[in-house]
Amino acid sequence: MGRGALDRVRGVRGHVPAQQGRRAWRVGGGGRMACPGHLAPVRGGGSLPGRAHDRHRAAARRLDPRRRRSARPVRDHHGTAGARRGARARPTARDRARDRAGRGVRAGGAGSREMTPLLTFTMATPTPAPPAPGAGLFTSPFLLSLLIWVPAIVAVALAFIPNHRGRYDVLIKQIAFFTNLGTLFIFFIAYSQFENFLPTMQYEEKVSWLPAIGVTYHLGIDGPGLVMLLLSGIAGVASVLASLGVRERVRAYFALLLLAQASVNGAIASRDMFVLLLFWGASIVPIALLVIGWGGPRRISAAWRLVGYWGLGTGALAVGALALYAAAGGTSFDMDTLFKATISPRVQLGVSVAMIIAAATRLPLFPLHGWARDVLAESPPGVVVVVATAASRLGAFLLLRTIIGAEPAAAHLLSPLLAALAALTVGYAGLAALRTIDIRHAGAYLAMVPGGLTVLGLAAVSPLGIAGSVLGLFTGGLAAALIAGACVTLSDRAQTRSMALLGGLAPRMPNVAWLFTIAALALLGVPILASFASEVMTFFGAFKTQPIGAFAVAAGLAVCAVALAVMLGRVLFGAPNPDAPGVSDASLGESWYLGLLAGALLWVGLFPGGPKIPGTEVPLFDPGLINQMSAGISDISSPYVLPTPAPAAQ
Repeated sequence: MGRGALDRVRGVRGHVPAQQGRRAWRVGGGGRMACPGHLAPVRGGGSLPGRAHDRHRAAARRLDPRRRRSARPVRDHHGTAGARRGARARPTARDRARDRAGRGVRAGGAGSREMTPLLTFTMATPTPAPPAPGAGLFTSPFLLSLLIWVPAIVAVALAFIPNHRGRYDVLIKQIAFFTNLGTLFIFFIAYSQFENFLPTMQYEEKVSWLPAIGVTYHLGIDGPGLVMLLLSGIAGVASVLASLGVRERVRAYFALLLLAQASVNGAIASRDMFVLLLFWGASIVPIALLVIGWGGPRRISAAWRLVGYWGLGTGALAVGALALYAAAGGTSFDMDTLFKATISPRVQLGVSVAMIIAAATRLPLFPLHGWARDVLAESPPGVVVVVATAASRLGAFLLLRTIIGAEPAAAHLLSPLLAALAALTVGYAGLAALRTIDIRHAGAYLAMVPGGLTVLGLAAVSPLGIAGSVLGLFTGGLAAALIAGACVTLSDRAQTRSMALLGGLAPRMPNVAWLFTIAALALLGVPILASFASEVMTFFGAFKTQPIGAFAVAAGLAVCAVALAVMLGRVLFGAPNPDAPGVSDASLGESWYLGLLAGALLWVGLFPGGPKIPGTEVPLFDPGLINQMSAGISDISSPYVLPTPAPAAQ
């Protein structure tokens, strides 16, 4: 075919003529060969149809840089440029000139524009920086922020979902459930990659926020923080499962529930006192609104009690934080700066008293416990789970951070006071539960017991007692939520709160009966359950340094055991009351949320160090909560290690 015929074909098919006098091979976007009109351009501006066309398309594919192949032009039977597999491209005079001038790369030049697509395949990437403590394969530099702001953003999004006449109630519940499940999954990423041999803070985030007063958005966790976030994650999933029966104002309910979890996570991860104060106070609002909107007959009174007591604690925390800020020079609210500053003993004592007041209103501790009975008795099950777990354990966590871990002199001075508060709380809870006939009130009183045991471990100011209290943050929160939630669920299914009308419910409510029994055993710390390990460490640590307080707490725990035995015998195994209303067993959601709390206690109780490959010490998929929480505990308890006595002279 002559040149005129080829030109006519090119004109009919709309082919763009190749550039004259040079090779037209050029790498286009994404590394593909630019081949105008789908025919291979050749030297001199010609195009080849038929077999030559197929050959040149194959050559174009072979020249794809992603295929790691090269070619050089050769002559086929038409005398035009083809490609030979495995050959090296023959440089032109222009290419050689560019190589001599600096490999053909000049800023702003034509050669630079032509070679830029090729450079994207050959340019070396910088070596990544060494990972920070806590970093791993699936980690994010904003992992803790995800745990805080994902629930908050979803809560705001739920507020704008139109839900006329409850049309999307099921969808809203699913969104809330998978949001909390997703945050728990994010936490497990952090948990699995946590460096348990490092005493420093991990997954730290630090951004200047209000530099004029020294406020930074500073987040970070150590072993105790990891324990608290695990408790909050499990409680978040359990609270949604417990709330599947909500029928009124579903959108507002789950939005507030997610906001409560976000604020609690923020308080746990905060490393700046100002940010901690904001999250601490922010948690009051959604929980109070949940009690008012979906609580029992005395919900208004319960909500006002919650606001009053928790508001008092927030004020005490603010006073302590400002005093610490002023004593440290008034330049920064960062905990790393405040806790390293030289502060007079008088200021340390005043700050510690303020922190004890703030903690006592949250746990709660006697005599600042006035909100606990009404809030835990009048709230729906989902709110009970949130309040009894991480929201209330924040009190003991605050003591651990600001007194035990930062002010050893004040901790030694105030340890008898902490032991006395622990003994009064446990003894009062046992006597009150033994005296009441309202099963919800009994559950609320008994939910105070784990907080007293945790404070006893802190009062021991010994490494063993502190380790027991840190594990007690997790086990005590689960046990408190399990006993209070079981009482609320049982009263809902039995349609009465009076234990005088209840009896013989075990055959008719087998699921609730089993879970209620596990809750009672977890509260007392029997073997196989995780609370056993925490209580053993707490008492062994306290008997050495606070023997009177330890014996008093043990006596109060014995009273609680009597109260639990009386309640179980009367409600589950006593004679049925003919005047009692009809009963039904727990629903699927209620069984799942109670089962999740009980299952977590069983898992940590059976495998505190994590399951191991048989015959080895290699962990399978769980490194063990005891191992993970050890990061930071040694650093916190180092001022309280007793000196080793010198060996006797021979």
